[in-house]
Amino acid sequence: MSRQDQGVSFVIPVHNGEQYLDAVLQSVLAQADGRPMEVIAVEDGSRDGSARILEPYRASGRIKVVAGPRRGATAALNEGIRQAKHPIICQVDQDVILQPGWMAHLTETLRDTSIGAAQGYYVTPADGGVWSRVMGLDLENRYCAIGDRDVDHVCTGNSAYRADALREVGLFDESLGYGYDNDMSYRLAAVGYRLVIRGQARSIHRWRDGWWSFLVQQYGFGYGRLDLVAKHRGARVRGDDVSGLWMMLHAPLMGLAVGALLTSALLAVTGLPAGVPLILAAGILAGLALERLVAGMRAVFAFRDPAGLLFVPMHIARDLAWVAAIVVWSLRRLRGVGPRPADSMRPRPAAGTLAGRRTP
Repeated sequence: MSRQDQGVSFVIPVHNGEQYLDAVLQSVLAQADGRPMEVIAVEDGSRDGSARILEPYRASGRIKVVAGPRRGATAALNEGIRQAKHPIICQVDQDVILQPGWMAHLTETLRDTSIGAAQGYYVTPADGGVWSRVMGLDLENRYCAIGDRDVDHVCTGNSAYRADALREVGLFDESLGYGYDNDMSYRLAAVGYRLVIRGQARSIHRWRDGWWSFLVQQYGFGYGRLDLVAKHRGARVRGDDVSGLWMMLHAPLMGLAVGALLTSALLAVTGLPAGVPLILAAGILAGLALERLVAGMRAVFAFRDPAGLLFVPMHIARDLAWVAAIVVWSLRRLRGVGPRPADSMRPRPAAGTLAGRRTP
């Protein structure tokens, strides 16, 4: 396969991405190495200064700006893919800053035509807030355990796809919020494509920061995972290479602990013995905390970041957000409500907003 055959289309969905968008675009354009390359930004109804940032890049011909359909990130991504003209599509999120050589590493991997998608390695920003660093360190822990090998899931936002492979399986499922990348991975694998992770292709992921943003995003992750499991008829209850069985068990175990605590409180109020459910809840919480303590200490020593010491309290809060997602998802399914992207994936609020509402 010649270098000319490996032209690359970057697709970047944009919605309220003002904070990091300029740095993201600069990092993408810096990947240019002489082969055909285009950058497509899908502006999906931002309420901040994203359009203003995009305009000089568009006016100079460095990028193409496309109006998004305003039906969520998945629909915006599909719009960009439909307009892409090269055989390799690099999908980069509006908060992912590529490091030198990212494109070269992943496109070299895709020279093997059996590979449908290749994912890079997210690096936790050292200057991020504690909430974003805990999210990043947790993911880096899992990537380090995987290494460079074939996997059954690659994440969007930091990956290169074979365009023909995406079109063969019908692009991304626009009914899904979080979890649409898992769904794509499973469908690519089902038709015979390999998926790989390449640690040399590095990028800095600017996770959302602050306790509220952390909990909202974790709720969305949990809700999206339930939509994913339902679509694939339970085949993915055990998780995948990136989110394994033990991680999948956290939410139901926390739900069992909460149920035991409520039962214990009810028994105590009615004057009945409450010790057994209380001991059960304490045992479950201790087990969850111990697992997270070990993971956090591993992160402290591997990445020299003391934020790993906060894995226990922050991931207990994460597990509670997942339990809330299970409750809400179950109630909606009982009412016959199907999957909707906005139920799990909430866009970044515009500057000067809180939870999507303007502040004075």
